[in-house]
Amino acid sequence: MTTSFSINQVFIGRILIFLMLILVPNLLIMQGGAAGPVNDVLGLGTAIDLVVVLPIVLFFFGSRKRGSVLVLFFLMFLGLLLANWIIPSEANGYLSYFNYSIITLEALIIMVEVLIFAMILRKLPAFLNNFETEKNTHYHFLLSFTASIQRTFAFKNSKLNKYLLLLRVLATDIAAIYYSIFSWRRKAPVLEGASVRSFTFHKDGAYLGVFLMLVHAMLIEIIAIHFIVLQFSHVFAWIITAIDIYALLFIIADYQAIRLSPVIVDREGIRFQKGIRQYGFISFQDMEMICENTKTVKEVDQDKKGISLALHGLEKEQIPYVVKLNKSVEVYQFFGKRKMVDSLYFKMDDSRQFIECVEDGIAKSR
Repeated sequence: MTTSFSINQVFIGRILIFLMLILVPNLLIMQGGAAGPVNDVLGLGTAIDLVVVLPIVLFFFGSRKRGSVLVLFFLMFLGLLLANWIIPSEANGYLSYFNYSIITLEALIIMVEVLIFAMILRKLPAFLNNFETEKNTHYHFLLSFTASIQRTFAFKNSKLNKYLLLLRVLATDIAAIYYSIFSWRRKAPVLEGASVRSFTFHKDGAYLGVFLMLVHAMLIEIIAIHFIVLQFSHVFAWIITAIDIYALLFIIADYQAIRLSPVIVDREGIRFQKGIRQYGFISFQDMEMICENTKTVKEVDQDKKGISLALHGLEKEQIPYVVKLNKSVEVYQFFGKRKMVDSLYFKMDDSRQFIECVEDGIAKSR
């Protein structure tokens, strides 16, 4: 799955090295008795390693692009869970201080979220009105939601607008719940008017096999991991299971959103929502030309300023066409993270009609 935190941006080798250097030795000392009998001092060292050192190292050196500071807090929380699991009772004398500190930090974050929620409630009527208006323009849920956020909650100080990312993250969560649970009776819109057309890109069935394989693998993982972790900690087992179920909802929601969100070509340009992972609008005025794609699958994957409207089966096939832009355009990726693109690679179920519509739109915009 392509997301804003793409696997290509993560240094897997570095992360494994950090885990080997920090996590494994502490596990051997606390659980394996590698340093003999453990005491509170050793427990303090392990707590510092897992709650402070490991999260900071992973945050700054585990990825090409540094994420939000909230990611660091999340890593520290996971480190705290590991510390409570690894450190035995005879060495946890200082662990309570870490528990109280992290809980206090989490409480402060929750307070900030409550303040944001209060602001949202105050402007909720205006937001709902803007959302209904934007749906008539953008058609898709995520693009309409994002445009409504910008209209309703934008700050006069542009530096503060970066915090609107939190609302775009919320939009992705809402979309995941809606598409995975409440969308099964919906049908994809079919638009064939003179000024607006809809195009699907999932009906060849190749991606359906991948989707079913992912769901099957996740179900097996949820059950297996739950019973394995249950042998060590009931609380940790249910936390891991809840996270896995949430991930499963995202996989289901992504496929449902793909099925229910065809690409829309109207008088202004192309509006798309690829599952819940990518969405945006590209104006005809920003398009240079549409032509055959000569890049290989690997080259397309490595194109940092490209975006793909194509779905693959177990084996990736070359994407046949590309829309080249005359300037970089902003689109959104997973959890509302922005990306600048200058190429749109695509494979539609009816590519010929799609090309004709786009070429006609480009010609009229000149």
